[in-house]
Amino acid sequence: MRKLLIALAVIVGMVVVAVAALPFVLTGDFIAQRIAAAVKEHTGRDLDLRIASVSLFPRLKAAIASAALSDVPGSGRPPMVEIGSANLEMPLWPLLHGTVELERLHVDGLRANLVVDAGGRANWDLKGQGTGQGSQPAGSGGGRTQELPDLRFGDVRIGDVAASYTDQRSGQSIALSDGSLVVEMPDLDTPAHIEGHAAVNGRALTLTAQVDSPRALAAGKPTAARGRLSSDLFEIKLDAKPEADGRTGGPLTASVPDIPALAGWLGVPNAGTLPVRTVHLTGKAGLGGPQASLDDFRLALGDVKASGAVSADWSGKVPAVTLRASVDPVDLDRFLPAPAPAQVTPSQGPKPGSADAGWSDEPIDVSPLRRLNLDAVVDSKGTRIRGIDIGPTRTSVNLRDGVLAVDVPDVPAFGGHSSSGLKLDATKQPASYALTMTANGLQAEQVLATFAGTNVIRGSTALDIDVTSAGGSQRALVSALMGTTHILFRDGALRGINIAAILRDPVAAATGRMQDAARETDFAEFGGNFRLDHGVARTGDLRMLAPIFRVEGQGTVSLPDRRLDLRLEPTVTSSLKGQGGQFQQAGVTIPVLVTGSFGSPSIQPDFSGVALSAIKDPARAAEAVRRLKEGASPADILGGFLGSGNSGTPDKPAGNLPLPIPGGQLPPALKDLFGR
Repeated sequence: MRKLLIALAVIVGMVVVAVAALPFVLTGDFIAQRIAAAVKEHTGRDLDLRIASVSLFPRLKAAIASAALSDVPGSGRPPMVEIGSANLEMPLWPLLHGTVELERLHVDGLRANLVVDAGGRANWDLKGQGTGQGSQPAGSGGGRTQELPDLRFGDVRIGDVAASYTDQRSGQSIALSDGSLVVEMPDLDTPAHIEGHAAVNGRALTLTAQVDSPRALAAGKPTAARGRLSSDLFEIKLDAKPEADGRTGGPLTASVPDIPALAGWLGVPNAGTLPVRTVHLTGKAGLGGPQASLDDFRLALGDVKASGAVSADWSGKVPAVTLRASVDPVDLDRFLPAPAPAQVTPSQGPKPGSADAGWSDEPIDVSPLRRLNLDAVVDSKGTRIRGIDIGPTRTSVNLRDGVLAVDVPDVPAFGGHSSSGLKLDATKQPASYALTMTANGLQAEQVLATFAGTNVIRGSTALDIDVTSAGGSQRALVSALMGTTHILFRDGALRGINIAAILRDPVAAATGRMQDAARETDFAEFGGNFRLDHGVARTGDLRMLAPIFRVEGQGTVSLPDRRLDLRLEPTVTSSLKGQGGQFQQAGVTIPVLVTGSFGSPSIQPDFSGVALSAIKDPARAAEAVRRLKEGASPADILGGFLGSGNSGTPDKPAGNLPLPIPGGQLPPALKDLFGR
C-alpha cells in the first residue's frame, strides 16, 4: 500500500511539473514556428507569425503582434495577407470537451492583396503548392456534411480592413478601405447577427444579415435567413424561410439602375461603352446542403429578357451548374464592336478583323472548363446579328470533367438552315477540337459579307464540314485543321471575271478590249470536295456548270496563310441545254487562275497555254510567222491560235459582249513571244 501511494505521488508530481512547465515549453516562438511549418508544408507559402504573448491557464489567451502570409513564390509582390495585431481569448476547459467558446477576438489592421496575373492564375489559389498536397484523393468526402464543433462567439470584431484586387489581364482594379465586421453569435443555436461596412473604390458598401440557426445552415438544414448587400449603385436582398422540402428558400431580388456606373466603380475597363444600362433580377432562391438554386427567375438586362431556372451543386470535386433558360428576341449588334472598314490602303496594311488581318497568336485559356461542370439548354426566340435575322434556336451545352460539347440542331438564318456540333477536350495539352456542320440554302453573299468581308460569290449554299484540330491559339488551331469539307453553290455567280466572254472572244480579253461591262460569271452549280491537311484544303474535283460552258478545277486554299491557288479550266459546251450537255472543246481552252489573299483575290485568265498550242500545231505556227513578217498585229496572230480575231475569217460568235477581265493587258510572256 505504501509503495502504491508513493507511485501515485510520483505520477501526480510528474503531471504537476509537466503542467507547470507548459508555459515555458509552449512559448510564443515555439507555437509560431510549428504553425509556420504546417502552413509551408500544405501551401508552399511562408508565414511570418509573431506572437507577443500566450497563456494557457485558466483560459487560453494569445496576443499576436503581426502576421504575414507570402504571395506566390518568386512573384516579387508584397504579402498576400497581413494582420497588424490580434487578441484572442477563450476558456480552455470547454475546448477539451469539443466546445469552441470564443469569448473575445479582436483583429486590427487586416490587409489583403489579391492578384490575378496575366496568365489567369490567382494568387489565392493554394492548390498543389505544398508538399503535403495530394495525400487525400480529390473530392473524397466532398459530399459529406462535416460535423461542426460547438461554436460560441462573444465579442468578435474585425476593424481597419483594407484589400485590393487587380486583374492583370483586363486591368480591372478594386480597392477596399475602412472595412469593419461585427459578428454576434452567442452559440450555434442562437440567431447570428452580422454587420459590415467598407468603402469600395470610394463608395460606401453595407452588409446586414441574420441567420436564425447557424448550426442548421452549416448542416444544410432549413432555417430562416435574411440579408441585404447594397450601395448607392445596386441592391441585393434575400428573405428565406424553412420550407416543406427540407430546404431554406424565399424571394431574391437584385437590381442595378446604372450598369456602366457600377462597372466603372468596380474598375472594369471601358465601362462607359457597355450597351446595357439596367439589370433587374427576381426569383425564388433555395439552399439545402451543398446545393443552391434560383427557380422561376426573371432577368431583364435592359430590354433583353430571359427566364428559367438555375441550380448549383458543390458536393463534388468541382461545382456543377444546371441551367434551363428562354431568351426573348434580341438584337446583338449593339453588343458587338463596329465592323472594320471595308477599304484598306496599302500603306496601312490589313485592319484587325479583315480577311487578311492574320490569325492571332494570343493563348486561348481553356483551364476554366476544368473548374466547372455545366448542363445548359438555352432556347432563343430569335436573334439579329450584323443585320442578319436568325430564327428560333435551341442550344445545348454539356461540360463535364473538362470536356465541352455544344449542339445546335437547327439554325434558321441567311435564307436557309444549318446545324452544328462542337466538342472541345480541355483535358488534353493542347486542347483538341472537333466540329461538324451541315447547311443548306444559305445565301453565300450574306454569309461571306458577314463573316469574311467579301462578296465574291452569290448563290444558295450547301455545306458539309467534318474537321478536327488541336492548339493553344488561333494560328495553331488553323494550322492543325484536319478533315473534309464539301461545298456547293447553286444558281449564283462568281464576281470578278466573265468566263463566257473570255471563251467567246479570248483575243479581246487578252488585248484589253473588254472594258465597260460588269465582271460576273453566272452558274447553275459551283463547288467541290476539299480535304484539309494541317490547314491546307486541297481539291481535285472543283466544278462549275453554266449554260454554255463547264469548268473543272483543282488547287489549294491555305487557311494559315489566307491564300488561294486554284486553276479553273473552262470548256465550251455543244448546246445551251444546261448541265445535261456533253463536255466538248471548241478551240483552245484558256484556264483561269484564282490566286492571292482572301481579302484581295486575283482572278486572271492564264494565256501561257497559248505557246503550247503553237508547239502542238506546227502548221499554224508557221502561218503565224509568215503573217508576222507581213506586218500582222500580235492580236491577229493570237486570234489565229485561239480560233477568233481578225485572221480573215470573221467567225466571232454571235452575242459576244465586250466584257472586261482583270488586268486588261496582253500578258508579258506573249509580248516576249511576238518580240514586241
